[in-house]
Amino acid sequence: MFDSILKAATALAIKEGLLVEEEGVLLSTNTINLVNEIEEMNRQHLIDIALANNDRELFMQLTN
Repeated sequence: MFDSILKAATALAIKEGLLVEEEGVLLSTNTINLVNEIEEMNRQHLIDIALANNDRELFMQLTN
């Protein structure tokens, strides 16, 4: 009985957008948003490094 309640609750959370299932793993949308923010901050940092080092090739890769 508990398993069926858990499955129903999980399905509802996915339907409502509170959880995302990726390759059988449940992820919170807040976790996904945080990872995306960290990736963007890292990309911006690399762009700054490319500009500081006058690395046109790296800059172009990061901005395309």
